[in-house]
Amino acid sequence: MIRNFRQLTLLTFVVVTAALFSACAPPTAKLTVSRNEVNSGEPVTVRWETKNAKEVTLNGEKVDKIGGKSVIPTETTKYEIVAKRGKKEARESSTVNVNSKRAAAPTVRLTAEKTDIERGQNTKLRWETMNSKIVTISGVGEVSGSGEREISPRVSTTYTATALGDGGNATASVRVTVTDPPPPPIAERPRTVAEPPKPTNRPAADLFVSVMKPVYFDLDKADIREPEQGKLRTLAEWLNRETNRTIVFKVEGNCDPRGTSEYNLGLGDRRARAVKDFLVSLGVDPSRIQTVSFGSEKATGNDEGEAGIVGGWANDRRADFVYLSGGEKP
Repeated sequence: MIRNFRQLTLLTFVVVTAALFSACAPPTAKLTVSRNEVNSGEPVTVRWETKNAKEVTLNGEKVDKIGGKSVIPTETTKYEIVAKRGKKEARESSTVNVNSKRAAAPTVRLTAEKTDIERGQNTKLRWETMNSKIVTISGVGEVSGSGEREISPRVSTTYTATALGDGGNATASVRVTVTDPPPPPIAERPRTVAEPPKPTNRPAADLFVSVMKPVYFDLDKADIREPEQGKLRTLAEWLNRETNRTIVFKVEGNCDPRGTSEYNLGLGDRRARAVKDFLVSLGVDPSRIQTVSFGSEKATGNDEGEAGIVGGWANDRRADFVYLSGGEKP
């Protein structure tokens, strides 16, 4: 019994000593923020932890001894946690810097070299942008930040350029009015009827083959290179002639044998569509153009080589044209 009494006395002493020590221990405080620098409008998480405190405040507001909260500072702010116990206190703070400067808004300017043209004539679109990341023009597609593009619309068309950037978006438009050319003068009937000339026109399919030259691309690219754009302008002018306006054809996209089948099929499709979009921007009716991708199915090259020379990868990276129908004289 005496032994149990001694153990109880010792336990009581330990508990009382611990309580006295805890009552005398100074408070501690720890504070962290998720980020020390943010843009205006972005949230920050503030977390804190205290010990041996009777009262805890965060920037003067009473809070729990341990906790956290999400805040959106509107300006550079110092967050301070204060833990008090009697006359003793502990503090810790952290400052969040707020960058109030917003990204500059994009600007765009779009003009046409000639806003009034006759059907079959060409004009040029010119555009300039600032603070933009993506620029598109309706009827043309995605373009560079500044540049020009030759077009030949069949009907009056309003072209709209849209510039997207970190600071928002901006648009600009220009309208190109297309009119029918004046009718040709009525030829005076000859006094004597001459024998009709023998037809010399070649079949539309043969003429198509002689005009439609393959368009070549850079490695892993679907952009129309500057040297190849001349081919497409010549082709568009030929397709927009009255005798050729009924021709329907197909654009086949091809790739060199490098890369997976899935990748090459996708790249071939983008190349075929790029050719179609370019021709459409020059006034060719999109309903006359079909597209298909063969990927690397028709590839024959085994090294880089040169475009137009069989056996080179450069020759495999091309778009071919296939006559389908049409070409009858209206």
